[in-house]
Amino acid sequence: MTNKNKKGNGGNVGSGVNGNGSSSKLAKQRSQDSQDYSSFKTVLFYCLLIVFLPVITFFLMKGFVLDRFFSMSEIKVNIASAVGAVVSLHLALGLYIYRAYFGAPGSGSKKLD
Repeated sequence: MTNKNKKGNGGNVGSGVNGNGSSSKLAKQRSQDSQDYSSFKTVLFYCLLIVFLPVITFFLMKGFVLDRFFSMSEIKVNIASAVGAVVSLHLALGLYIYRAYFGAPGSGSKKLD
């Protein structure tokens, strides 16, 4: 439909052409957009968690915990930091899988026709 046709039908609100059906479609579209945005935020959060949590864990363990409080060689510090990063990665992946499998509270699957 062109813009000219849209403007021409705008005055026919009372005739049923663009009455409640149009506002209902608009409400459904907004609801769908809201659900899509919520899903996007969730996936983005878990992607960032999976990417950055192991890196942050590695450097925090290496720089602040293991080097300062334990008298370990450099190789042992690196290995322990890497193990900590792998554990944090598995925790982040486990949280994502748990959320994907059990779903968020209040997010029942709704069938839209």
